[in-house]
Amino acid sequence: MNAGRRHLTWNARVGWTAVWLCLIFAFFFYATPIVWLLLAAFRDEPMLFSSGPFSLGSIEMFRATLHNLTTYNDFQIGRWALNSAIYTIGGVSLSLVAVLPAGFVLATYEFTFRKAILVLTLVAMITPNTVVALPIFLQMQAFGLNNSYLGMIIATAFFPFGVYLAYIYYATSLPGGLIDSALIDGASRFQVFTRVALPLSKPLIALVAFFSFLANWSNYFLAFVLLTKDELYSLPIGLAVLVSSSGALGNDVASDIPINKPEAIVAALLVIAPVLLLFLISQKYVRSGTLSGAEKG
Repeated sequence: MNAGRRHLTWNARVGWTAVWLCLIFAFFFYATPIVWLLLAAFRDEPMLFSSGPFSLGSIEMFRATLHNLTTYNDFQIGRWALNSAIYTIGGVSLSLVAVLPAGFVLATYEFTFRKAILVLTLVAMITPNTVVALPIFLQMQAFGLNNSYLGMIIATAFFPFGVYLAYIYYATSLPGGLIDSALIDGASRFQVFTRVALPLSKPLIALVAFFSFLANWSNYFLAFVLLTKDELYSLPIGLAVLVSSSGALGNDVASDIPINKPEAIVAALLVIAPVLLLFLISQKYVRSGTLSGAEKG
């Protein structure tokens, strides 16, 4: 009996040791580049090469770098940030309007081609964005919506992953008896969705909005295809074009643009900062949305 307990204890210790080793490895593997990026933002270019990789600069260096980046070309980066906010908020809002009813219908009603639509949704979900960029570009071009806010918002609202999330949520978390009771009481299908399903969808709305925000804010390739006017650039594509054309990345580009490696580092932080902030604010709702539907009923 004691030998069995000792064997069980030894196995538990080995298991926990393996778990902690994996966690420590994952932490250093993923956290090291982020820590370096945060620290490097407080150094100027000479210090980037003369000091250690994790040495800390000064607030004054960070302020000077941020000032050089944000004031370039009459605060052009502010326009790009505003464009990104418009594209992201519009795309997320339109995604929610399309995704929630679609997932509800697919989860709660049987109709012709329902399974085919689910399969197509899965195919669209796993298809790389680079593949669908050309069809979206041609579609926007046919309607004359290229190089426009409306065209970019419509294009970024394409979010099949959200449809699948809504389908899973309503299929597993919405009691069928509740829907039947509403229908018996004379409610239409639209009323069942707006008055029964939608008030119970707060975790789903938070989850879909979060993932849609991630996809839209960091969307580079689609904006690169649809937008050719620099005043319409989103923040990621605008900063990428600026840093690349300045030669800050060491691509041997002759340029008099006053953007160097410290500015490129701060530019990367400006892109990821809203995502990190949103995650810290909404992690409670995202976690509850992720766990919703884990159990039937």
